[in-house]
Amino acid sequence: MKPAAILSVFGLSALTVALPAIVERDASPSPRVPPDDGPSVPACWISLSCTFKEIEATSMSSRLDYVRYMQYAHFGPLKADNQFRAIEGVIEFFISEKLGAPGTWVSYVDAGIVEAIQRGGANALGLSTATGGNPGSEKWASFLTRRKNGGLTDRDDHDPAWSESEQTATEYGKLKAETTAGVSPATKEQLRWYQFTQLFRAIMRNRSKVILLIRATFIFTNPGLAFAAEAFIDWLTDITSDLPTRLGCEVAYTLSELDLPLGANLINDAKLLGALLPKLYKIYKEN
Repeated sequence: MKPAAILSVFGLSALTVALPAIVERDASPSPRVPPDDGPSVPACWISLSCTFKEIEATSMSSRLDYVRYMQYAHFGPLKADNQFRAIEGVIEFFISEKLGAPGTWVSYVDAGIVEAIQRGGANALGLSTATGGNPGSEKWASFLTRRKNGGLTDRDDHDPAWSESEQTATEYGKLKAETTAGVSPATKEQLRWYQFTQLFRAIMRNRSKVILLIRATFIFTNPGLAFAAEAFIDWLTDITSDLPTRLGCEVAYTLSELDLPLGANLINDAKLLGALLPKLYKIYKEN
């Protein structure tokens, strides 16, 4: 199949998409040093037992501190003290865009994610068996237990397990947002962000196929991207860094102005992926 035909089938374009300018930072911000256990630390942080309601009522800055605190203070024995930096990147994006005030769709989705990480960690550490009714808790408990036991060190095993856990927790938070009275609905831009996160997780679950697709699609029109496909995808889906998810969210958020179609189907996802890849590859080269 000729490159042009491949592009047509997958809805991809090798041309750089004209996106509004976004702030491209040179490096990931240095994480704030989490506080030691003490009076300033909420008791549920120490016991990894915050409820969904308690998490949802907090600011995004507080949640960012909590995700960092969990990794710093609790997850070392699980060999997971850097496994949620991609989540940090998403929350940093929310903070920069002033999104996620309590009672909003974004807040509920994010609370489901943070709760599942927390409860999964508590389960894996033997601190609790509670799930809070969040199905993502069990997924993360399994992931973190396997990490603790020396598993999930290869990306072909690690990335699908990570993305499936995150997918389950995200869907739970989204369901809570859409079935709780009084929660403000998602905006078009926020749905665009959600669609990006769906693609991010899909790429993690289909890493080898996506690499082959990029090579076949861009070999003649953008050989730099084609030859760097594996390194680029590994950078984009590196969950030990906050930079790719934060910048990816910023790019996806601007795409709403291009009026690309929303909705989870192959054509819409292909169009979004085709719009995202050239821009993200440019950022990758600059970092």
